[in-house]
This record gives sequence, structure tokens and C-alpha cells, in this order.
Amino acid sequence: MAKKNQGTDAPESGKKGGRRGRARRAAGGSTPTADDDRADSGGGASRRRGASRGGAKGAAGPSVEIPLWVPWVLYPLLGVVLFREFVFSDLMLVGNDTLGLGYVARAFYAEALANGTFPLWAPRILGGTPFLEALSAGDSLYPPSVALLMLLDTHRALGWKLILHIMAAGFLMFAWVRTLGASRAAAHVAGAGYMLAPMLVGFVHPGHDGKLFVMALAPLMFWTVERFFAHVRPTAPRFAAIGLVIALVISTTHFQMAYFLFLATGMYALFRAVQMGRGTDAERTGRGTEAAMEDEACAARRPNGWAPAGTRFGLFLAASVAGAAGMAVQLLPAVEYVTEFSRRTQTTAEDAGERGLEWSAQFSIHPEEAMSLLIPEFAGNNAGGAAWAENTYWGRNGFKDNHENAGLILMVLAAVAFVGGRRRGLRWFMLGLGTVAFLFALGANTPVWRIFYEVVPGIRLFRAPSQAMFLFVFATTTLAALGVDRLLEYGRGRGERRSDEGGDRRVFQVLLAWSAVMGLLLLLSASGGLLSFWTETIWPGLDPSRIQRLSPFVVRGAFIGLVLVGCLAGAAWLYRNGVVKPLLLVAVLAGLVIVDALRIDTAFVTTMDFYEWSRPDALMQTVLSQEAGSDEPYRLYSTVRRSQDVQPTLHGIEIAAGHHPNDLARYRDLIGMVGSGEARNMGNPNIRRILNVKYILWSDYEEGGSLGGQPLAATQLRDGRAYQSLYADLGLPRARLVGSAVVKSDAEAVDYILSDGHDPTVEAVLSEESPPVTLAGRPVSGSVRWVERSPNRMEWSVESDGPALLVLADNWFPAWKARIDGQEVPVLRAYHTLRAVPVPAGSSTVVMTYESAALVRSAWLSALVLLGLAAAALSGIVKRKREDGSAS
Repeated sequence: MAKKNQGTDAPESGKKGGRRGRARRAAGGSTPTADDDRADSGGGASRRRGASRGGAKGAAGPSVEIPLWVPWVLYPLLGVVLFREFVFSDLMLVGNDTLGLGYVARAFYAEALANGTFPLWAPRILGGTPFLEALSAGDSLYPPSVALLMLLDTHRALGWKLILHIMAAGFLMFAWVRTLGASRAAAHVAGAGYMLAPMLVGFVHPGHDGKLFVMALAPLMFWTVERFFAHVRPTAPRFAAIGLVIALVISTTHFQMAYFLFLATGMYALFRAVQMGRGTDAERTGRGTEAAMEDEACAARRPNGWAPAGTRFGLFLAASVAGAAGMAVQLLPAVEYVTEFSRRTQTTAEDAGERGLEWSAQFSIHPEEAMSLLIPEFAGNNAGGAAWAENTYWGRNGFKDNHENAGLILMVLAAVAFVGGRRRGLRWFMLGLGTVAFLFALGANTPVWRIFYEVVPGIRLFRAPSQAMFLFVFATTTLAALGVDRLLEYGRGRGERRSDEGGDRRVFQVLLAWSAVMGLLLLLSASGGLLSFWTETIWPGLDPSRIQRLSPFVVRGAFIGLVLVGCLAGAAWLYRNGVVKPLLLVAVLAGLVIVDALRIDTAFVTTMDFYEWSRPDALMQTVLSQEAGSDEPYRLYSTVRRSQDVQPTLHGIEIAAGHHPNDLARYRDLIGMVGSGEARNMGNPNIRRILNVKYILWSDYEEGGSLGGQPLAATQLRDGRAYQSLYADLGLPRARLVGSAVVKSDAEAVDYILSDGHDPTVEAVLSEESPPVTLAGRPVSGSVRWVERSPNRMEWSVESDGPALLVLADNWFPAWKARIDGQEVPVLRAYHTLRAVPVPAGSSTVVMTYESAALVRSAWLSALVLLGLAAAALSGIVKRKREDGSAS
């Protein structure tokens, strides 16, 4: 029986296929080593050899025996500890966007799913919007979100999907680090650091679920790319994995973060292709003679050179296109909608030149946020979950309720990776990625963002460059894992003369340098010099009083940072001198990373009583009581939050204004809404009448006075001043008959509707493209009775004494089709943005359904591509099982 090499964890050969077969089965290799398709790229085979024991071996330092179950316990435990108030209660996680549109959109979606319907139209806000095309419920096709909405109450599902993704981020970072050949110990630390990274957890309080999803999935995206390039052949399962993950990321519908991630992984793929072309991608780890020989043999089997590298990169691009095609049902209709119908068309047209530049640069990080990478409390915050974050933000953005911090200890460990660590090419790539992401996030503060803005397609469509910081966090965490392994090497051969003792000295010098930096920051912050320097040099126009209240927290943050870095340096010194064992060092590193993150994370995790929040107040109770027993639809116009209020929809009340990031541009024209401002035309009675506004919720407090007249109900502040008042209004029925019409161009229509010369009870306003219709030319008598009203279908029984228009006070969109007694008729655009159908005299049945040919085509394309990718991925599993069966 062969003896195992010292310093490796290669099992003995000769049992069930030998060392290589068992290692392959333990780590998920595809074939026995004699025909191994895996080229290691610096540690893949070594990773597989170490999978069964989980240590950092050989050249990576002394063995660290960490059981396989540790991450399965540690990461969920960390998630439960951080979110314990939510996990062990029926409370709701606070998220600013969730309390706005987030909850009501998901609740509508969950209600439709519970009724066995996939909604194609969202009718409750701003006259209605397409559901998929306008991304009305965001992640409505993202599998984890859909599953949770179907299994849990909506308010609980919204919290659990964040928590589960934070936990998943730890596992995925663990897998990514392991595929790079890092030790299990390094992967443990990196996984814990990434899942608790303040930037990731910081997305909870603003309710930015899509951003959190993409950041959590980033390691998975890189993992699939690495495995594709590290393999001897570009196999179908690995090709499919890239496509499926890209489709998954797109389904989160946070296209900006996804775009940044795809740019980064594309650059990584190019980096790996260049390594392949130059024949430098198989960096040896030197983990024992037999291991090194196996690495070299596997690497030799894969063809290197520029032609194979170009082929591999081309296949990567093809897999990326396949992944995008897999989400065609989400992408293609959304692109058409945004470019032709959404308010984004107006925004893109108006925000040109310097205005567009200024818009895109909004919500960058600034020098004060950059300093917050070292002292998290430095710039303050508005999240409110901790004393230092209670509306203390004093930076240059309008507000801040998230954080871009990566973790101080992770940054220190990342620096250690550059003192003689392995994977030189990877280290420099990650340094470049992190640096570019950081400089880009600074927006107009550096020329880097402007270069991207001018050169890279699509960048000018986005704002908030600070979102790119997730790539800085990802790169930092990856480097930190390599830094952990470098620290483990730091203790190798203690008490012996070593050729790299100079490197060991540099490791400790790096740790001392970081300690000195944090000590200096503590000294400056405690003496007031840091804040004085900021107000006098960095931002001379800043009022010092804005940051004085933060001074104690800044001093505390600098002190904690110094203690943490000092503990890291002390643990490394004790380890180097044999006082601390490898396992204890890893535990200390993980503990420091966790403590460093949790001191920041808690500010962004707060809970609230969902049932108290969602309970209708006295005004909403009045509306519901007034409408009890009626099946006629109606709308309410709210001036709360500058007409951006969506709270009434919690109770099934449709609103004439509100907030939607992708609403229809023509509707905004009609109500006079610009950006997130007030609906200025809603003060005109003609607008409220044609929009079926039956109630007005007037914010006396915000408007500075009452609307006038006698309200149906009112609420007061504690000092007796009026707070909000509810008034009745004279909105016309949602569906009504009109006997005459006038044709106006889009440029004329809104002004004409607002004019005193227009009477919406007797005259409709049709768009220029409307086909000729025959009308009575007089007021008509008749009735319109609702037979069915659902998101995707409406039906009326109509009686009219003459040919007329059936006007529906819902937004027009080309996917709406109408039939009268089974015969298709055109759906006309009326009142600039509403719908109208010509009906004959007499009795008729009118049916209107949502039928989007673009959605159907896209759905078929998605289904075919996803099925193909899934079949390709499954083929690898089937092949592996067959080979395992034959090997046994």
C-alpha cells in the first residue's frame, strides 16, 4: 500500500478506485484521474485532494482539521443571530422601499398566484401598468421569491428571502474560494465575512432586495466561469451552468447590478483566456511530489495557446447569450416597454448633456463614505438601527440608509495576500477589479466613472455609481481568503531556518502598518483633528455642527478598529511563535471578521408590527364602509407624500397617483407628474372625473391647510391641528358611454382636457391614430354592467340607444384586445392615455383581454432555451452517475 505524502491529505490508493477516484467522488469530479478533464489552474486538483479532510496542507501550512459540517451550522447560525427578532416572531423586516411599493406589489402578486392566476396587468396604481413589461412586482420570475410568496404570508416571505440570500452568500463565497484552490479554513473565513459584509446586509433597511440578490449570487457567477475555463474541455454541463446562472441573475430584475456583475465576470473570463493563451494559468501549489505531478499531468492534458483560448472565450460569450435568451420573457418585453411606453423614455430624452451626467452621478460615494471603509461611523447614516445611525448622515448625498463597508479585517487580510501569497495573477486581477469598482463608485469625484460613462454602452442609463462597490467587497473577500492561507503559511516550519523568513517579516510589517494607521486615526479623531481636517481641507464649506454629534461614535469606531487589527496582529505573532495552534488562529480570524461586521450590521436590521402598520386608519375605514356592498370600481387621489402615497392599496383601494419606477409616460403627462413630484394636474376637476376619482385624501399637514368644504372624516395631530382629511369627489364611472368624440394630437390632448371648453360627460378625446368611428354625435342613454373584472380580463354587458364609445378609465396599452359579441374591435386611445371601444346601438357583450404576442414569443424562447440548458446540465449528472457505477 502506498504511503501518503507528508503534508498532503491525499488518501491511500487501492481502495474503490484509489486515491484519485475517492477524491473525485468526494469533491464532485467528473471522471477518474486517468481521464481527468479538470485542469487545475492553481489548485483545483489539490482542492479535490483536500476535500475529504478540509485542511490547509503542504505548502499552505500545517493541517487545519475543520469538519465538513461547520459551514452548514455556522452560516445559518450567524443569520439567525443577526435576524433573531424577525426569525423568532411574526414581525416584518423594515425596508424603506418595502414599506412603499415593495409590499403592495408583492401582495397583489401573491394574491393573484393564490387565486391560480399569473397577472399580466397591475391595475391598482397610476391607472394601471403592464405587470411583466413594467417589472411591476420586480422579481416575479425569480424562483426563490416566487416559492416563498406561495409558501408564506407576504410580509414574512419578503423578510425570509433576504435572510436566506444572506446565508446563501456565505455558502457561495465558500464554494468560489474553494474552487480557486484555497484551504477550507480560508473558505470558512471568507464565507462568514461575505455573508455579513455591511454592504450586503446594508441592503436590508432600504429594502433593496434585487441588489442583495445580485451581490449574493456574484460568487456563483464567478464560480461557473472559473470551472468552465479550468476544465480540459468546454463541456456542455459547464456551458449550461454559465447560461443558467446568467438567467437566474437576470430574473432578479436589478439590471444595473446585473450589468456590473456581467461586466466583471466578462473581464474575468478574458483574464482566464489570456492566461490560457499564454500557458500561465496552471499555477502550481507545490503540495507534495505526487500532488504536483498530478497537477502537471492534468494541466498538460488541456490544450493551451491562443486558438484554444479564443475558442473557450467565444463559447463563454455564447453561453452568456444563451443565458440572456433564457430570460427573454423578462428582457425583451421590458426593453420594448422602456424604450416606447415607460416614463423612462421621457427621462432619457430630457436628461441629456450635463443634466444627464448629473443624474447618472447621483448617489456616488464621496470622500466621507470612503473614510467609512475604515471608520464605519464616520459619515453617519439614516438607517436608525443604532445610535450612530439615527439620522446622523452629513455627506453629500440627499440621504443614506445603506453602507458600502467591506469589513476592516477582510481588507487587512487582503493586504496580507500580497506578501508572498499564491495565485499571483488572480491576486492582481482582483486588486484591479476592486480598485476600478472603488474608483467608479466615487462617480464624478474621479475620471474613471466619466470614462465608463462615455465609452461603455448602457452606463449612462444608470445612476448611483456606488452600487459598483459590491465588486470591491467581492474582490476584497476573495483576496482575504488568500490572505488567510498566507497567514497559515506564516507559521510553517516554526523554529527552523527558512528561505522566506523575509516574507514572514513582511507579513508582520503589514499587520503593524495597519495597526499604525488605525492608531493614527484614533489619535486624530480623539483630538478632533480628523473632523477639523475634513471641514477645513476636504470639504471647506461644511458646517462643523453637522458632524459634531458623531464625534464620540467616530472615536469609538476608530478604537474598535484598532483593537480588532491589534488582535489580528497579536494572534499572528503568537501563531508564528508556536503559542497559538492553526485551528485556534482560524477561529480567531473568523471571530474577528464576524465581530467587525456585526458591529455595523445591526444598524440595518430592524423590525415592525406588520398588522399594526397595515391596519386601515379611520379615513381608510370610512372609504371601505362607504363602498361596502358595491362592485363598482373607484379611485382615490392622495396628496400624502407629494402624491407618492401607495398605502391605500394595502386595503384594495386603487389610487390615481402613487409611485411606480416604470409607469406609463402618457399617464404621467395627463396627471402632470414629473419625476417623484406632485401630480400637478390632479387639481383640475376634469382630470379627476375622467380618472374615476371618487375620494380625495388630503394631507392638511403637508399642504399647509385644508382643501375646503366639509370632509367625510378627518384626523388630527396631538396639538389639535388637522393632519389628514377625506373628501368625496365627483369621479365619473370607471366604464361609461360617450356619444361623441373629438380628435386631438398628443401635443394638444392634455391642454384640451384641462380646458373649460371640455365636458368629459358628453365628449371623448381620441388620439390622432384612432381609426374613424361612427358615433351618435349626442349624449347617449344606456347602461354598463360589470360582468367580470380581473387583472387579465374584463367583461361588460352594455345597453346603448345609439352608437357610442365605451370609455374605460384605465391605461391604454397595445396588448389589450377587445371583442364585441365575439368579433374583434380596435381598442382606441382616449383622453391621451385611457381606453375606449366603439359599441353599437342596442345590447352587446364587450370582453377585453390582455394578449401580448411579444410575451408569448418571449416565453416560448425562454422555455426552449432553459429546457436546453437544463438538459445539458443534467447530462453531466447522468454521465457522472454512470461512471461512478462502473468504477464501483
